[in-house]
Amino acid sequence: MYRFYFAVFTILCVSAIHSFAQDKTWFKDITEKVGLRSARSGQISSCDINGDDYPDLLLQVLAYDRSMKTRLYLNRQDPQSSNPSDRIFIDFTDSSGIYANRDKSVTGRVADIWGIADINNDGYPDIVSGLFYFNVSTFNDVGDYAEVLLNDGTGRFTLVQNSGLPDLGKFPATGICFLDYDLDGNLDIYFGNFSADHQSSSFLPGFLMKGNGDGTFKDMTFDAGLEEVYEPLYGASITDWNNDRYPDILTSPYCRTDGTLWKNMGNGTFRNANEESGYTAKNNMYGNIDVGGSTSNLLVFPRELCQWEALPYDYDNDGDMDIAQMLIHGGLNAGEGRTTLTKNGGAANNYRLTWQTDAFDRPLNNGQIIRTINVTKDTTWSNQYGTFSLPKGSKITVSNFGHLGDQAGSWINLDNDMYVDFLLSATGYDATNDRCYIQHQQPDHTFKEIAGALGLRTILKETHSNRPIDIDLDGDDDFIIQYSPRTANAESGRVWVFQNDIAQTNNHISIRLDAPQGTNSGAIGARVRVYAEGICQTRDIQSGVGRWGMMSPFILNFGLGKAAAVDSIVVEWPTKTMRNTKVINPPINRNIVINGEGLAVSVRERLELAQKGTIQLSSLPVKDQLTAYLPEGARIGTMEVFSFTGELLAQQTLSGDAAVRVPVERLAQGWYTLRVIFSSGTIMTASFVKAQ
Repeated sequence: MYRFYFAVFTILCVSAIHSFAQDKTWFKDITEKVGLRSARSGQISSCDINGDDYPDLLLQVLAYDRSMKTRLYLNRQDPQSSNPSDRIFIDFTDSSGIYANRDKSVTGRVADIWGIADINNDGYPDIVSGLFYFNVSTFNDVGDYAEVLLNDGTGRFTLVQNSGLPDLGKFPATGICFLDYDLDGNLDIYFGNFSADHQSSSFLPGFLMKGNGDGTFKDMTFDAGLEEVYEPLYGASITDWNNDRYPDILTSPYCRTDGTLWKNMGNGTFRNANEESGYTAKNNMYGNIDVGGSTSNLLVFPRELCQWEALPYDYDNDGDMDIAQMLIHGGLNAGEGRTTLTKNGGAANNYRLTWQTDAFDRPLNNGQIIRTINVTKDTTWSNQYGTFSLPKGSKITVSNFGHLGDQAGSWINLDNDMYVDFLLSATGYDATNDRCYIQHQQPDHTFKEIAGALGLRTILKETHSNRPIDIDLDGDDDFIIQYSPRTANAESGRVWVFQNDIAQTNNHISIRLDAPQGTNSGAIGARVRVYAEGICQTRDIQSGVGRWGMMSPFILNFGLGKAAAVDSIVVEWPTKTMRNTKVINPPINRNIVINGEGLAVSVRERLELAQKGTIQLSSLPVKDQLTAYLPEGARIGTMEVFSFTGELLAQQTLSGDAAVRVPVERLAQGWYTLRVIFSSGTIMTASFVKAQ
């Protein structure tokens, strides 16, 4: 039977790949259609900012190029179309308040690193921003700090004056990762830092900030044991590496040190688990590419593989998290300088990671090697960074080409089968080979490059960032790429958007979580398992992944291929007390919402019902928050809240938004009436219960 299913899947996969060449319109360039033809970026992040389920965009600047500002774009229905699936991105930066400053006399503030998550548990994603600066002599001491900005539910932000975050304006922040490390229901933050003085000679540990649930934080770095390792980080990622339900930390340094897997001990502390896990490459996998001038004045720095970015995902559907490790500054060995898969061995092998240096289908880089030093005995090497041990049998590569590796990656389901695929960005250091590679996973868990078959080979030039994003919520992953700053001036930083139409041929299910009480409202850290036709697909809700803390929408798309049904969905909530939630035989080919009890109604469905002429309310009974979805064409007027006895308790003016936050936070337990008086004179009402 297994051979039969394997043969079927193989045939389906081969057929799909063959179809690429037959229909090159599968992915369509919609950059101009969505209003981003002139957009430029250094890093792409995506998250639903204004609570309508549609993913918005944060196009970030490069930390070392401030000729542009980070821009926030809202995903809206195209006003020229009656089809809700026709989307357009509207620049909302100036209205959002994301550049609010502590000192109002100062215009704006520098912000390079951005994180998005609901840190005060009101149901709306907030922003944490940080500064990454290379030159301390040009540091502006006014306003250049790590900041917390709270979202009012419409995508407008206000500054928290005393957040408790460290003075990261003077410590380069390279990544902002959100997690609930102690499972208390409040989001915490792990900051990656580069160095103490914006140079490369004095490193720092990553900072762990415990969230209080109100937008303020307390430094727990030393209490948690994270001060043990000082490393020049370029980011970090969070995942439950060993399936114990506690989030672990994966760091990615900028080549001066090894990366670290911080194992969460479940008691508020972390332990360096590199030796136990195999997270850091060993076994003489040395490389060195730094050069400072002529061959007589080489800046030689021995190091192991440079773990530039760690991207966890259960790519082989065996129930535990594997890690794609983006490598840069490669060396001699075949795997150095290109992305490597570290496969998780699972419980039977103590979750040890095995390095697979040739997992992805892409050529080796063409670095110009000057000479190679073979170490014949244990020795040391000294340079500006210090003195380093070199074991016998290792090799040092001295090259005049500083970067041989890959820049960024994203896990993505290209064709909605049951096997996740991968976008790999090589950034332009190797003119021959560097571009965006589209890696299609086969049923045997190998990867095949298909950019040429899709007709995208020529447009996928050297890329600096990429990101999956289901722009139209149709259940398949569209994607965005951003050209490297190393491309020609006219193309530098240019953004391209590609629409995926595979949902029309393969089945899928899209899942958003409505976090129960006791869980952080975004359900960050939750693990979702989808069972269909004997295969289990596993995904995490993440925010702040890899280099500079990229974000992805919290709606998870699961491809089902030709499977006619989903057997079950299991949600493992990030909390000590909440049991798993299991949904049996859910509907497919639609967006669903799962809360602590089971299936709920999605925002999109509420909006669709509202368009038919009634007020739709979010999940009842109400606890801490309530959203009203108003009929199209009737969104200007006044909204009022009355008690059971008819007393007017709250009143606010409507400004045209489809989803409106109802002020219920201070209401006592009991029955209430919501009344909306539209500008046309029409009156609509709805009732709700406020729970304790």
